[in-house]
Amino acid sequence: MLQVKEDIDEYCNPRKPRILNYLDVVQAAKLLKPHIKATPCVPARTQEEFGINIYYKLEFLHRSGCFKERGALYALLKIPVNRRKLGVIIAATGNEAIGLCYHAKKLSISATIVAPVTLPLSKVHKINSMDGKLILYGSTFAEAITHARALAKQKGMVYINIRDHPHALAGFGTLGLEIMEQAPFADAILVPIGTGALAAAIATVVKQKKPSCLVYGVESENLGLMTKSLEKGEPVSNLSTAVGSLAGNALSVNVIGVNAFASANSLLDRVLLVKEDWIARAMLHLAEREKFIVEGTAACTLAAILGFLVPELKQKNVICLLTGGNVDSLMLNRSLQRGLTAEGRLVKFKVGVYNKPNAASDLMKLLATRGYNIITHFIDNCWTEGDTCRAEMKIVVESRNLEHSFDLKRIIDREYPDTAVFDNDLLSNKRCYGSVCKDPHGKRSKLGIS
Repeated sequence: MLQVKEDIDEYCNPRKPRILNYLDVVQAAKLLKPHIKATPCVPARTQEEFGINIYYKLEFLHRSGCFKERGALYALLKIPVNRRKLGVIIAATGNEAIGLCYHAKKLSISATIVAPVTLPLSKVHKINSMDGKLILYGSTFAEAITHARALAKQKGMVYINIRDHPHALAGFGTLGLEIMEQAPFADAILVPIGTGALAAAIATVVKQKKPSCLVYGVESENLGLMTKSLEKGEPVSNLSTAVGSLAGNALSVNVIGVNAFASANSLLDRVLLVKEDWIARAMLHLAEREKFIVEGTAACTLAAILGFLVPELKQKNVICLLTGGNVDSLMLNRSLQRGLTAEGRLVKFKVGVYNKPNAASDLMKLLATRGYNIITHFIDNCWTEGDTCRAEMKIVVESRNLEHSFDLKRIIDREYPDTAVFDNDLLSNKRCYGSVCKDPHGKRSKLGIS
């Protein structure tokens, strides 16, 4: 590995953080206007289910599939022309790399991406398709950063921290300007938090244009670094550990930017923590009801509503930022199935049946006649306890809705009273009654458990 002495990025110096200025965002908007089209801000099709006037800002419609190309492009445009020929290098694990490669190619700037060796294959293919030079190095993001900084110094390339560079933050802020133009009636904006850069940029713009508009950051409780940073009073990071979350991937960048924190600290009204099951349900809802395929990070904003975290926003006009759609196909499949499970529409259970003719087929027939779609089933004759004349059937079924799943539990408990075991915690949750569930504020939702 190339060795570098104490190497502090002058643009992201923890000792001298740079607070984003509203005028910097205005300047960025002027420079980006010829290159980036405004994305739509559309009303939700299912507003009546939430009691909130939800509008979705569709940032996944960018050519790169994510809002991060705003910051990447502005950072590239701010590089002096005489330095562009040397190329740029960044350490990245996903969308920032895709956004930078897309616009670097259009500007004829050589782009080098350093990422940990466990970068998802979907991201590898995407970066390669945009002519980016990909270097897989190290097992953690910290090692990738160190190597990228060393290469930049050795080869004279321009190093950019797309997650926290002042120019990147200014580029992200143009999203806030668009929202204020498209939805001046907004009462609140829900912003996903990864490194905090977007939340900082949005808050900087919104509090300047409409101070009464609330800006809430939303992050997965599996990550939760902005919450910890606000509690500690300084940005928290854990770059040496890869953290898995639906709000990212197995390589979620576990760091809050120093500039992002300094800019957002006094401007965010709340930071909300959402559960992984809520994120999965939000991804499922957006796919089924809105026809949007988004990443877990983007779905965090709707997850906060599904989790009943914002009762104060009832009947308010709320903008949910859907920040990206570059979701890995396997991750999408797992997320949607987890969403079905979290809503009680995918049920796993086991029962004991006697080894006699038609015992298994009788159970299959019972499920089919009641309208349950049998996904998988397995008959275990060996690894069972108790009666040796009894086999254990393990079954996964799809139901129409939560009420249909409760009916299933009642039927199976009645027909197999001594052996039925359900894996879904949802079916035994005491806050559920029939087809609806109560939220902590006494309301009822048809969308499942809070």
